[in-house]
Amino acid sequence: MRSFNCLFLCTGFLFSGCQTSQPNRFDQADLDSDGRLSRSEVHDYMVTRVFVARDANKDQIMTWTEWNEPSEKALFDLRDANKDGKVSLQEAKAYSLKVGTWDATMKEADTNKDGTISREEAAAYYDSKLGTNR
Repeated sequence: MRSFNCLFLCTGFLFSGCQTSQPNRFDQADLDSDGRLSRSEVHDYMVTRVFVARDANKDQIMTWTEWNEPSEKALFDLRDANKDGKVSLQEAKAYSLKVGTWDATMKEADTNKDGTISREEAAAYYDSKLGTNR
């Protein structure tokens, strides 16, 4: 939900640890367990991570106070599809897919251009941005 810094840090969060044997964020995002992350899986996972971090009372509703980005009131309002003054997790996910919040990252990470990100592509992307995957 935040600008570039959040996109970069959150993407690193998802793609880090892809080469470990322990259950990791890649596996958590890979809802259909096919070893590839689809556009919707990436968007859902990333939005959920950001949303949960900001949802102070853990009610799966984002209020303007929890959003806490005064310069981004218009962005908050765009996500509030039913105009009730709150953003639900579902509204946040729907908005992300609609505007393609994570599409540029996916395009960059998807080196074979098949529209999904494999574990290997995720690890390579992470390594290229943040250094060797540990």
